[in-house]
Amino acid sequence: MVTRRFSPGIRTALRIDIAAAVLLAVFAGLTGPFVGLILRRDLGATPFQLSVMSAATGASLLLSLAWAQALGGRAPLPYLVWPAVVARGAFLLVPLAAGAWSFAGLVVASSVFGAAAGPAQAAVVERVYPRAERGRALGVVKMAGAALGIVLALAAGQLFERVDWRWIFPAAAVVGMAASLTQGRLRVPEPPAGGDTASGPALAGAWATVRDDHGFRRLLVAAFLFGAGCWIQTPAHPLLLVDVLNASAAQVGVFAAVAAGAALLGGAGWGWLVDRRSSLAALALMYLIGAAAPAICFAAGSPWALVGSSAADALAGVGLDLVWMLVVIDAAGPRRAPQYVAIGAALAGVRGILGPLAGGLLIHAAGVRAVYLVAAALEVAAAALVVREVRRRASATAAAGAARLDPGRGRSREAFEH
Repeated sequence: MVTRRFSPGIRTALRIDIAAAVLLAVFAGLTGPFVGLILRRDLGATPFQLSVMSAATGASLLLSLAWAQALGGRAPLPYLVWPAVVARGAFLLVPLAAGAWSFAGLVVASSVFGAAAGPAQAAVVERVYPRAERGRALGVVKMAGAALGIVLALAAGQLFERVDWRWIFPAAAVVGMAASLTQGRLRVPEPPAGGDTASGPALAGAWATVRDDHGFRRLLVAAFLFGAGCWIQTPAHPLLLVDVLNASAAQVGVFAAVAAGAALLGGAGWGWLVDRRSSLAALALMYLIGAAAPAICFAAGSPWALVGSSAADALAGVGLDLVWMLVVIDAAGPRRAPQYVAIGAALAGVRGILGPLAGGLLIHAAGVRAVYLVAAALEVAAAALVVREVRRRASATAAAGAARLDPGRGRSREAFEH
Protein backbone atom coordinates (compact mmCIF):
# COMPACT_ATOMS: atom_id res chain seq x y z
CA MET A 1 0.00 0.00 0.00
CA VAL A 2 1.19 3.52 -0.79
CA THR A 3 1.21 4.57 2.91
CA ARG A 4 3.97 2.02 3.65
CA ARG A 5 6.52 4.41 2.16
CA PHE A 6 5.95 6.77 5.08
CA SER A 7 7.02 6.63 8.70
CA PRO A 8 4.69 4.68 11.02
CA GLY A 9 3.73 7.83 12.91
CA ILE A 10 1.86 9.37 9.99
CA ARG A 11 0.36 6.29 8.31
CA THR A 12 -2.83 6.43 10.36
CA ALA A 13 -3.25 10.12 9.61
CA LEU A 14 -2.74 9.44 5.92
CA ARG A 15 -5.41 6.74 5.87
CA ILE A 16 -7.91 9.12 7.48
CA ASP A 17 -7.02 11.99 5.15
CA ILE A 18 -7.22 9.73 2.09
CA ALA A 19 -10.71 8.53 3.11
CA ALA A 20 -11.78 12.15 3.60
CA ALA A 21 -10.24 13.14 0.26
CA VAL A 22 -12.21 10.46 -1.59
CA LEU A 23 -15.47 11.67 -0.07
CA LEU A 24 -14.52 15.28 -0.74
CA ALA A 25 -13.84 14.42 -4.39
CA VAL A 26 -17.43 13.25 -4.74
CA PHE A 27 -18.72 16.51 -3.25
CA ALA A 28 -16.42 18.69 -5.33
CA GLY A 29 -17.06 16.77 -8.55
CA LEU A 30 -20.84 17.18 -8.20
CA THR A 31 -20.77 20.88 -7.31
CA GLY A 32 -17.77 22.98 -8.38
CA PRO A 33 -17.71 22.36 -12.16
CA PHE A 34 -21.46 22.92 -12.51
CA VAL A 35 -22.25 25.95 -10.31
CA GLY A 36 -21.51 28.51 -13.03
CA LEU A 37 -23.21 26.42 -15.71
CA ILE A 38 -26.44 26.10 -13.69
CA LEU A 39 -26.42 29.76 -12.75
CA ARG A 40 -26.08 30.94 -16.35
CA ARG A 41 -27.97 28.25 -18.30
CA ASP A 42 -30.81 27.33 -15.93
CA LEU A 43 -31.22 30.39 -13.72
CA GLY A 44 -30.27 33.06 -16.28
CA ALA A 45 -27.66 34.79 -14.14
CA THR A 46 -26.39 38.04 -15.68
CA PRO A 47 -22.70 39.00 -15.91
CA PHE A 48 -23.36 41.46 -13.08
CA GLN A 49 -24.80 38.73 -10.86
CA LEU A 50 -21.87 36.42 -11.63
CA SER A 51 -19.42 39.22 -10.78
CA VAL A 52 -21.18 40.04 -7.50
CA MET A 53 -21.25 36.37 -6.47
CA SER A 54 -17.55 35.97 -7.21
CA ALA A 55 -16.69 39.18 -5.38
CA ALA A 56 -18.77 38.19 -2.34
CA THR A 57 -17.07 34.80 -2.33
CA GLY A 58 -13.72 36.56 -2.29
CA ALA A 59 -14.88 38.91 0.45
CA SER A 60 -15.49 35.94 2.70
CA LEU A 61 -11.73 35.41 2.79
CA LEU A 62 -11.32 38.77 4.52
CA LEU A 63 -12.60 37.05 7.65
CA SER A 64 -9.54 34.78 7.71
CA LEU A 65 -7.64 37.03 10.13
CA ALA A 66 -10.57 36.94 12.53
CA TRP A 67 -10.78 33.15 12.24
CA ALA A 68 -7.04 32.86 12.93
CA GLN A 69 -7.39 35.11 15.96
CA ALA A 70 -10.29 32.99 17.23
CA LEU A 71 -8.16 29.88 16.79
CA GLY A 72 -5.33 31.35 18.89
CA GLY A 73 -3.56 28.57 20.75
CA ARG A 74 -6.60 26.29 20.83
CA ALA A 75 -6.77 22.78 19.40
CA PRO A 76 -7.20 23.35 15.63
CA LEU A 77 -9.17 20.24 14.67
CA PRO A 78 -12.66 21.44 15.72
CA TYR A 79 -12.02 24.71 13.85
CA LEU A 80 -11.27 22.64 10.75
CA VAL A 81 -14.13 20.14 10.98
CA TRP A 82 -17.25 22.06 12.02
CA PRO A 83 -16.97 25.12 9.74
CA ALA A 84 -16.40 22.72 6.84
CA VAL A 85 -19.49 20.73 7.81
CA VAL A 86 -21.58 23.90 7.68
CA ALA A 87 -19.94 25.04 4.42
CA ARG A 88 -20.76 21.82 2.61
CA GLY A 89 -24.14 21.51 4.29
CA ALA A 90 -25.22 24.82 2.74
CA PHE A 91 -25.90 22.92 -0.49
CA LEU A 92 -28.67 21.02 1.30
CA LEU A 93 -30.75 24.17 0.78
CA VAL A 94 -30.34 24.28 -3.01
CA PRO A 95 -33.91 22.97 -3.65
CA LEU A 96 -35.18 26.15 -1.95
CA ALA A 97 -33.27 28.43 -4.35
CA ALA A 98 -35.87 30.19 -6.51
CA GLY A 99 -33.50 32.19 -8.69
CA ALA A 100 -29.94 33.25 -9.42
CA TRP A 101 -29.61 35.51 -6.37
CA SER A 102 -30.71 32.89 -3.85
CA PHE A 103 -28.53 30.19 -5.43
CA ALA A 104 -25.55 32.57 -5.43
CA GLY A 105 -26.28 33.38 -1.78
CA LEU A 106 -25.87 29.72 -0.85
CA VAL A 107 -22.55 29.57 -2.70
CA VAL A 108 -21.34 32.66 -0.82
CA ALA A 109 -22.50 31.25 2.53
CA SER A 110 -20.58 28.07 1.81
CA SER A 111 -17.48 30.15 1.06
CA VAL A 112 -17.76 32.12 4.31
CA PHE A 113 -17.65 28.99 6.45
CA GLY A 114 -15.11 27.32 4.16
CA ALA A 115 -12.73 30.23 4.73
CA ALA A 116 -12.96 29.63 8.47
CA ALA A 117 -11.27 26.25 8.04
CA GLY A 118 -8.19 27.64 6.26
CA PRO A 119 -6.02 28.71 9.24
CA ALA A 120 -6.95 25.55 11.16
CA GLN A 121 -6.03 23.39 8.15
CA ALA A 122 -2.52 24.85 8.12
CA ALA A 123 -2.12 24.21 11.85
CA VAL A 124 -3.26 20.59 11.50
CA VAL A 125 -0.93 19.93 8.56
CA GLU A 126 2.04 21.53 10.36
CA ARG A 127 1.52 19.37 13.45
CA VAL A 128 0.55 16.05 11.85
CA TYR A 129 3.05 15.76 8.98
CA PRO A 130 6.84 16.17 9.50
CA ARG A 131 8.56 18.61 7.16
CA ALA A 132 10.66 15.91 5.44
CA GLU A 133 7.55 13.97 4.35
CA ARG A 134 4.95 16.71 4.23
CA GLY A 135 4.98 17.38 0.49
CA ARG A 136 4.75 13.73 -0.55
CA ALA A 137 2.12 12.96 2.09
CA LEU A 138 -0.18 15.75 0.96
CA GLY A 139 0.49 14.77 -2.65
CA VAL A 140 -0.73 11.24 -1.95
CA VAL A 141 -3.90 12.63 -0.36
CA LYS A 142 -4.56 14.79 -3.42
CA MET A 143 -3.91 11.86 -5.75
CA ALA A 144 -6.49 9.73 -3.94
CA GLY A 145 -9.23 12.29 -4.52
CA ALA A 146 -8.16 12.97 -8.09
CA ALA A 147 -8.17 9.28 -9.03
CA LEU A 148 -11.86 9.02 -8.17
CA GLY A 149 -12.53 12.40 -9.74
CA ILE A 150 -11.60 11.18 -13.23
CA VAL A 151 -14.44 8.66 -13.39
CA LEU A 152 -16.81 10.76 -11.32
CA ALA A 153 -16.51 13.81 -13.55
CA LEU A 154 -17.53 11.88 -16.67
CA ALA A 155 -20.49 10.39 -14.82
CA ALA A 156 -21.44 13.76 -13.31
CA GLY A 157 -21.74 15.39 -16.73
CA GLN A 158 -24.21 12.72 -17.81
CA LEU A 159 -25.99 12.89 -14.45
CA PHE A 160 -26.71 16.60 -14.83
CA GLU A 161 -28.20 15.90 -18.27
CA ARG A 162 -30.64 13.35 -16.81
CA VAL A 163 -31.37 14.31 -13.18
CA ASP A 164 -32.67 17.60 -11.81
CA TRP A 165 -29.75 19.54 -10.34
CA ARG A 166 -31.95 20.45 -7.34
CA TRP A 167 -31.50 16.86 -6.16
CA ILE A 168 -27.84 16.43 -7.10
CA PHE A 169 -26.48 19.29 -4.99
CA PRO A 170 -28.11 18.16 -1.70
CA ALA A 171 -26.86 14.60 -2.23
CA ALA A 172 -23.36 15.99 -2.78
CA ALA A 173 -23.71 18.04 0.42
CA VAL A 174 -24.30 14.90 2.49
CA VAL A 175 -21.14 13.32 1.12
CA GLY A 176 -19.15 16.52 1.71
CA MET A 177 -20.29 16.69 5.32
CA ALA A 178 -19.21 13.06 5.78
CA ALA A 179 -15.75 14.02 4.46
CA SER A 180 -15.42 16.71 7.13
CA LEU A 181 -16.55 14.40 9.90
CA THR A 182 -14.03 11.79 8.74
CA GLN A 183 -11.22 14.29 9.27
CA GLY A 184 -12.43 14.69 12.83
CA ARG A 185 -10.83 11.29 13.57
CA LEU A 186 -7.31 12.70 13.14
CA ARG A 187 -5.02 12.72 16.16
CA VAL A 188 -3.30 16.09 16.22
CA PRO A 189 -0.14 16.35 18.39
CA GLU A 190 0.34 19.23 20.77
CA PRO A 191 2.57 22.04 19.43
CA PRO A 192 6.23 22.16 20.48
CA ALA A 193 6.99 24.12 23.62
CA GLY A 194 8.00 27.71 23.01
CA GLY A 195 8.15 29.18 19.51
CA ASP A 196 6.39 32.16 18.05
CA THR A 197 2.71 32.73 18.50
CA ALA A 198 0.37 35.26 17.01
CA SER A 199 -0.25 38.06 19.46
CA GLY A 200 -2.24 41.26 19.64
CA PRO A 201 -5.27 42.21 17.56
CA ALA A 202 -5.56 40.37 14.25
CA LEU A 203 -5.03 43.39 12.00
CA ALA A 204 -2.17 44.79 14.09
CA GLY A 205 -0.44 41.42 14.20
CA ALA A 206 -0.85 40.97 10.46
CA TRP A 207 0.60 44.41 9.75
CA ALA A 208 3.61 43.70 11.98
CA THR A 209 4.20 40.40 10.20
CA VAL A 210 4.11 41.90 6.72
CA ARG A 211 6.23 44.88 7.82
CA ASP A 212 9.00 42.81 9.40
CA ASP A 213 9.20 39.76 7.09
CA HIS A 214 10.54 41.12 3.80
CA GLY A 215 10.72 37.73 2.08
CA PHE A 216 7.12 36.93 2.93
CA ARG A 217 6.07 40.38 1.74
CA ARG A 218 7.63 39.76 -1.67
CA LEU A 219 5.84 36.43 -1.89
CA LEU A 220 2.55 38.13 -1.04
CA VAL A 221 3.02 40.55 -3.95
CA ALA A 222 3.54 37.63 -6.34
CA ALA A 223 0.57 35.79 -4.87
CA PHE A 224 -1.57 38.91 -5.23
CA LEU A 225 -0.75 39.19 -8.94
CA PHE A 226 -1.41 35.52 -9.61
CA GLY A 227 -4.59 35.53 -7.56
CA ALA A 228 -5.83 38.65 -9.35
CA GLY A 229 -5.33 36.80 -12.63
CA CYS A 230 -7.43 33.92 -11.28
CA TRP A 231 -10.22 36.02 -9.80
CA ILE A 232 -10.61 38.31 -12.81
CA GLN A 233 -11.63 35.27 -14.86
CA THR A 234 -14.45 34.09 -12.59
CA PRO A 235 -17.33 36.05 -14.18
CA ALA A 236 -16.01 35.18 -17.65
CA HIS A 237 -16.03 31.37 -17.32
CA PRO A 238 -19.81 30.81 -17.45
CA LEU A 239 -20.09 33.28 -20.33
CA LEU A 240 -17.31 31.57 -22.27
CA LEU A 241 -18.88 28.15 -21.71
CA VAL A 242 -22.50 29.04 -22.44
CA ASP A 243 -22.56 32.14 -24.64
CA VAL A 244 -19.32 31.92 -26.63
CA LEU A 245 -18.57 28.19 -27.00
CA ASN A 246 -22.04 26.66 -26.33
CA ALA A 247 -20.63 23.88 -24.14
CA SER A 248 -22.99 21.18 -22.87
CA ALA A 249 -23.10 19.68 -19.39
CA ALA A 250 -21.61 16.48 -20.82
CA GLN A 251 -18.66 18.44 -22.21
CA VAL A 252 -18.20 20.18 -18.86
CA GLY A 253 -18.05 16.70 -17.34
CA VAL A 254 -15.27 15.76 -19.77
CA PHE A 255 -13.36 18.91 -18.87
CA ALA A 256 -13.73 18.02 -15.19
CA ALA A 257 -12.45 14.49 -15.88
CA VAL A 258 -9.39 15.88 -17.64
CA ALA A 259 -8.87 18.24 -14.72
CA ALA A 260 -9.08 15.33 -12.29
CA GLY A 261 -6.47 13.43 -14.30
CA ALA A 262 -4.17 16.44 -14.28
CA ALA A 263 -4.74 16.83 -10.54
CA LEU A 264 -3.76 13.19 -10.08
CA LEU A 265 -0.42 13.87 -11.76
CA GLY A 266 -0.05 17.18 -9.96
CA GLY A 267 -0.61 15.66 -6.54
CA ALA A 268 2.39 13.39 -7.05
CA GLY A 269 4.53 15.88 -8.94
CA TRP A 270 4.15 18.89 -6.67
CA GLY A 271 4.76 16.87 -3.52
CA TRP A 272 7.90 15.32 -5.02
CA LEU A 273 9.20 18.70 -6.24
CA VAL A 274 8.67 20.34 -2.84
CA ASP A 275 10.52 17.58 -0.98
CA ARG A 276 13.35 17.22 -3.52
CA ARG A 277 13.86 20.87 -4.46
CA SER A 278 11.96 23.53 -2.53
CA SER A 279 8.46 24.89 -2.10
CA LEU A 280 9.54 28.12 -3.84
CA ALA A 281 10.79 26.30 -6.94
CA ALA A 282 7.49 24.43 -7.13
CA LEU A 283 5.59 27.71 -6.74
CA ALA A 284 7.42 29.32 -9.68
CA LEU A 285 6.64 26.36 -11.95
CA MET A 286 3.05 26.25 -10.77
CA TYR A 287 2.52 29.93 -11.63
CA LEU A 288 3.91 29.39 -15.15
CA ILE A 289 1.64 26.41 -15.75
CA GLY A 290 -1.31 28.34 -14.37
CA ALA A 291 -0.71 31.16 -16.85
CA ALA A 292 -1.26 28.72 -19.71
CA ALA A 293 -4.94 28.24 -18.76
CA PRO A 294 -6.18 31.79 -19.54
CA ALA A 295 -3.96 31.89 -22.63
CA ILE A 296 -5.75 28.81 -24.00
CA CYS A 297 -9.16 30.26 -23.11
CA PHE A 298 -8.25 33.47 -24.96
CA ALA A 299 -7.50 31.52 -28.15
CA ALA A 300 -10.23 28.84 -27.82
CA GLY A 301 -12.33 28.38 -30.95
CA SER A 302 -14.37 25.38 -29.82
CA PRO A 303 -15.39 23.86 -26.48
CA TRP A 304 -12.84 21.06 -26.87
CA ALA A 305 -10.00 23.56 -26.73
CA LEU A 306 -10.84 23.93 -23.05
CA VAL A 307 -9.42 20.45 -22.44
CA GLY A 308 -5.97 22.04 -22.37
CA SER A 309 -7.02 24.92 -20.14
CA SER A 310 -8.76 22.48 -17.77
CA ALA A 311 -5.55 20.45 -17.42
CA ALA A 312 -3.39 23.53 -16.81
CA ASP A 313 -5.92 25.02 -14.41
CA ALA A 314 -6.12 21.77 -12.43
CA LEU A 315 -2.34 21.48 -12.14
CA ALA A 316 -2.22 25.05 -10.88
CA GLY A 317 -5.19 24.44 -8.58
CA VAL A 318 -3.50 21.50 -6.89
CA GLY A 319 -0.40 23.66 -6.60
CA LEU A 320 -2.32 26.51 -5.01
CA ASP A 321 -3.85 24.13 -2.49
CA LEU A 322 -0.65 22.23 -1.69
CA VAL A 323 2.43 24.24 -2.67
CA TRP A 324 1.29 27.63 -1.40
CA MET A 325 0.40 26.16 1.98
CA LEU A 326 3.87 24.62 2.23
CA VAL A 327 5.51 27.88 1.15
CA VAL A 328 3.65 29.68 3.92
CA ILE A 329 4.43 27.02 6.53
CA ASP A 330 8.13 27.16 5.58
CA ALA A 331 8.09 30.95 5.89
CA ALA A 332 6.14 30.98 9.15
CA GLY A 333 8.02 28.47 11.26
CA PRO A 334 6.46 26.55 14.17
CA ARG A 335 3.16 27.83 15.59
CA ARG A 336 2.80 30.86 13.28
CA ALA A 337 1.39 29.03 10.27
CA PRO A 338 -2.27 29.88 11.02
CA GLN A 339 -1.51 33.61 11.15
CA TYR A 340 0.53 33.53 7.95
CA VAL A 341 -2.15 31.54 6.14
CA ALA A 342 -4.77 34.01 7.38
CA ILE A 343 -2.75 36.96 6.04
CA GLY A 344 -2.52 35.33 2.62
CA ALA A 345 -6.22 34.47 2.67
CA ALA A 346 -7.21 38.00 3.72
CA LEU A 347 -5.28 39.44 0.78
CA ALA A 348 -6.97 36.82 -1.39
CA GLY A 349 -10.22 38.31 -0.15
CA VAL A 350 -9.16 41.77 -1.31
CA ARG A 351 -8.35 40.56 -4.80
CA GLY A 352 -11.40 38.31 -4.64
CA ILE A 353 -13.55 41.44 -4.32
CA LEU A 354 -11.73 43.59 -6.84
CA GLY A 355 -10.92 40.88 -9.42
CA PRO A 356 -14.44 39.76 -10.37
CA LEU A 357 -15.72 43.35 -10.45
CA ALA A 358 -12.80 44.36 -12.66
CA GLY A 359 -13.50 41.31 -14.80
CA GLY A 360 -17.15 42.32 -15.17
CA LEU A 361 -16.14 45.84 -16.24
CA LEU A 362 -13.60 44.46 -18.68
CA ILE A 363 -16.20 42.12 -20.20
CA HIS A 364 -18.53 45.07 -20.70
CA ALA A 365 -15.78 47.24 -22.24
CA ALA A 366 -13.78 44.76 -24.35
CA GLY A 367 -15.55 41.39 -24.37
CA VAL A 368 -15.06 38.03 -22.67
CA ARG A 369 -11.75 37.11 -24.28
CA ALA A 370 -10.00 40.31 -23.15
CA VAL A 371 -10.31 39.07 -19.56
CA TYR A 372 -8.20 36.03 -20.32
CA LEU A 373 -5.46 38.06 -21.98
CA VAL A 374 -5.12 40.31 -18.93
CA ALA A 375 -5.22 37.27 -16.61
CA ALA A 376 -2.39 35.56 -18.48
CA ALA A 377 -0.23 38.70 -18.25
CA LEU A 378 -0.79 39.00 -14.48
CA GLU A 379 0.07 35.35 -13.87
CA VAL A 380 3.25 35.48 -15.97
CA ALA A 381 4.33 38.54 -13.96
CA ALA A 382 3.74 36.61 -10.73
CA ALA A 383 5.88 33.72 -11.99
CA ALA A 384 8.69 36.14 -12.85
CA LEU A 385 8.66 37.56 -9.31
CA VAL A 386 8.89 34.10 -7.74
CA VAL A 387 11.75 33.11 -10.06
CA ARG A 388 13.54 36.26 -8.93
CA GLU A 389 12.92 35.31 -5.28
CA VAL A 390 14.35 31.82 -5.88
CA ARG A 391 17.50 33.38 -7.32
CA ARG A 392 17.70 35.90 -4.48
CA ARG A 393 17.62 33.15 -1.87
CA ALA A 394 20.11 31.03 -3.79
CA SER A 395 22.49 34.01 -3.83
CA ALA A 396 21.95 34.58 -0.11
CA THR A 397 22.72 30.93 0.62
CA ALA A 398 25.88 31.09 -1.46
CA ALA A 399 26.92 34.31 0.28
CA ALA A 400 26.34 32.72 3.68
CA GLY A 401 28.53 29.78 2.69
CA ALA A 402 31.26 32.13 1.51
CA ALA A 403 31.00 34.09 4.76
CA ARG A 404 31.63 30.96 6.79
CA LEU A 405 34.78 30.30 4.77
CA ASP A 406 35.89 33.95 4.76
CA PRO A 407 34.26 35.94 7.62
CA GLY A 408 35.81 39.20 6.51
CA ARG A 409 34.33 38.90 3.04
CA GLY A 410 30.94 38.06 4.48
CA ARG A 411 30.92 41.19 6.65
CA SER A 412 31.97 43.34 3.72
CA ARG A 413 29.19 41.96 1.54
CA GLU A 414 26.62 42.41 4.29
CA ALA A 415 27.68 46.01 4.75
CA PHE A 416 27.39 46.60 1.02
CA GLU A 417 23.89 45.06 0.78
CA HIS A 418 22.55 47.13 3.65
